[in-house]
Formats: sequence, structure tokens, C-alpha cells
Amino acid sequence: MDEGFPAEADGAEVYDHHGAAAPRGADHVVRSSSAEGRFGRLFRTLPPLRSTDAELGTLAVKMVAPAGQASSPEGDNPAIPSGYTYLGQFVDHDITFDPASVLERDNDPDALSTFRTPRFDLDSLYGGGRRQTPFLYDEEDPAKLLVGTNTGPHTDPADLPRNQQGRALIGDPRNDVHVIVAQLHLAFVRFHNAVVDHLRGRFFPGPELEDEARRLTCWHYQWIVLNDFLRRLVGPDVLDEVLVRDPRTGGLRADLRFYSWRRKPWVPVEFSAAAYRFGHSMVRSDYVLNRELEPIAMFSPAMTPHPLQHLGGFRPLPEKWTLDWSFFFPLAPTPPQPSRKIDTHLAPPLHHLPTSVDGPRRSLALLNLLRGRALQLPSGQAVAAAMGTSVPDAELGVGPGETPLYFWLLKEAEVVGEGLRLGPTGGRIVAEVLVGMLEGDPSSFLRKAPAWRPELPAATPGDFTMADLLRFAGVAG
Repeated sequence: MDEGFPAEADGAEVYDHHGAAAPRGADHVVRSSSAEGRFGRLFRTLPPLRSTDAELGTLAVKMVAPAGQASSPEGDNPAIPSGYTYLGQFVDHDITFDPASVLERDNDPDALSTFRTPRFDLDSLYGGGRRQTPFLYDEEDPAKLLVGTNTGPHTDPADLPRNQQGRALIGDPRNDVHVIVAQLHLAFVRFHNAVVDHLRGRFFPGPELEDEARRLTCWHYQWIVLNDFLRRLVGPDVLDEVLVRDPRTGGLRADLRFYSWRRKPWVPVEFSAAAYRFGHSMVRSDYVLNRELEPIAMFSPAMTPHPLQHLGGFRPLPEKWTLDWSFFFPLAPTPPQPSRKIDTHLAPPLHHLPTSVDGPRRSLALLNLLRGRALQLPSGQAVAAAMGTSVPDAELGVGPGETPLYFWLLKEAEVVGEGLRLGPTGGRIVAEVLVGMLEGDPSSFLRKAPAWRPELPAATPGDFTMADLLRFAGVAG
């Protein structure tokens, strides 16, 4: 299951006994900040919260939205358009990937290596490069990535490249899990290709064209992660404490209090199994894709391979389903459809997952709580106290007793952030890890050119947003 976003419909057996068996190796989770490419802990000395199945089950039931409020506009978050929910999923796929079984990953983080580099380098897009993964590249123009063309009578023509069974040929199969993230992946493919054309127009030397296009694509993407996505998510006050500008050089640098490493950045379990799972609460029950279609459900109970009743992926893009990105990002005078608030209430379909996602058809909230227990996460109160960001239990409406970190952070966002952004604890964890990963990447703009500013055409020169990326890629007006 992704860190923070809709579960992947790729086999029910993956989630059988999720968290029920004794977590192999969890007593020896890496607790040193010298971990390289492995999942470790931010707060190594905090004791794990011990919760029973009954306690977690009761808490998961509380995460069901009250009748009549599940689709109420009062639950919308106008501060974060719905596209950022899935940009967050795309970011997650860029920094974490492990080909081992999901159950093994969840239950044994000490044996877990993230085969996806914890960097914002778009290796989910580029794979191993043209020599190692040539199927991702256009033979007729090797500097470009391949764009697929559907040939079926009931499919839209432009799509991700696919094999004869409809599976996308991309660097990370998780980006084909549903229509929205698949179309976002395609937008990034087209963005890279537009950068290639842009550089050719400037007579950039041929032998260096591919490398320069990748660098320029990655740096603009990194800027978006920090200044468009993360700023919306945690708020400017938190981000400006973590990402500061040096008055002497004018460059940006990270100011980290809790996330550190000796050699290479690593992924904290407090981030992956709790703080970054905020995205589940932002998921809408259904989405409007464009002006021609009625709203389409994210999940349907059956999730059969080729129906038009849900947004499930691993299939060619159905006819007329090409996304109008103005429904997802601020591209037009009319506001896009918003995400749902960051709070403790998940959309109804996420409380009764399809069998293709979870065999027993359990609640995604319950699965997240069970995973937190399997990874021996501390309580939300303990983490907040360690960070000096504690909010009284009475103010949050939690307790008596300690609360699972995942639920506590959502409650903090609901109360302190008014559901519009993460609270001070969750926001600080997410900001430090994402900014820290970028600082730890020797090829990032934050390391190589901290005073760099975006150079591609944009609505505001020197800035770059998702709206600018989509326009430059030629997929939005």
C-alpha cells in the first residue's frame, strides 16, 4: 500500500493478516540515523504504543464520516485543489519502492531497502536510463520518453505506452493504479519531452541534450514539490522554518531539528506509516474528469477489469476520459474541484475496500492503524511532546489514554489546521523529511545551486507551479 494515498488494486492476498502476525524483525527496526536507504526512526527512544485489535477497531469506526456529511461541501478543502492529492501520491512513488512483498515490507522494516532512491530524481519516470530501460524511450527520438497511442475503438488515443494486456510500460507500475495518477505520469512524460524541444530550440549540444533535459525537468519538479505542494500542505510558517534563505548568498538551505543522516537520507517510519498518510483523508468519493462526463467513483464494489464505473487502472484509458486538468489544478478562472479536508474522516469507499484491494474488505483506516502497530510506532502524544509541539488532549478531543500516531496527526490537522493543512507536528515531520531528502541529494538544485530559480516560462517569472508544468507540457491551456 502507498504511503498516504489510495490502495493499489493488485491482489487481495497482499493484505491478508495485515498486522495480525508477529511483525518479523520489528523489534530490531533500524534505530540509528546512519541508516542508508533503509526505513528507520526519527524518535528512537520513544516506546511503542500497545493497542489491542478491539481498540484499533473502535477507533477506525470513528473515522467513518457521520451520515449526511460524507459528501457535504463542508468537508471540502478549498485551500488544496484535488490534483495535489495525486501529486502527493506521485511524489511518494518517486521516493519509495521495494519489490519485496507488501506484507514483508510492512512487517519487517529492518529487512526493507527502498529500491527507489529517497530522492526527487523522477526515477519512477526515467527508470534506469535509456540503456537499462530502453522501452521507456522513443526510438525515433532517443532523448524523449515514449508516449503511447491507444488503437481500440473505445479508448482515448493518447495514453501511457502499454503492452497487449493493457499494462503500462513505465518505470513504476504503481503509477498505473488508477486513471488520475496514470494521467499525471503521462503529463510528466510530456513535460520532459517539451523540455527536450525547448533545449533544441536553444541549440543545445546533441550529446548532452538528454542529460540536460533530465536535469532541468527534475529541478523544476523539485521546485514544485517545495514551493507549490509542500507550502500548501504545511503552510508558509512551518516551511519557512525548515527551508530558509541565506541572507548572504540568497540561496536556500535546510534547517532540520529532527531528521538527520550520516551518509545518505533514509525514510522514517513515523513519516511513511503515519504523517504522510494524510492523503487518504483528502480522497474524494468520486471525481469529475472533464466537461463531458458525470462524476466517476474512485472505487466500485466489484472493481472488475474493464467497467466504466470506477477509476481503477491497469487498462487503456477509456474513451473521453482524458483529464481536463483545470478540474484538478488552478488553471482557469473557475476554481478546480477541491480535495477533502485533512481530518479523521475518510471517504465512504475507503471504509469498505473492494476485494481486489483488500480481500476481507476492511477499512483503510483500520489497515493504517494496524500497520502503525506492526511497526511499533509511538503514540501521537509522545511524538508531539518530543518535538515540543504538544496540543492538549482536551483541545484535540482525543483520549483518555494515548492515541495512535496516525489518528493523532489527522486530529491535529483537523483541529489546529482546521482541516486545511497539517498541524505543527505532522507538518514539521513531512516538511523536514521532504526538504531533508532534497538536501541530501547531491544532484538536486538545493545542493548544486541553492540560489537557482526556475527558468522555464511561467505565469510568474522565477516561480514554477503545477499549472505552469501542465501548460508547458501542452496538456492544459
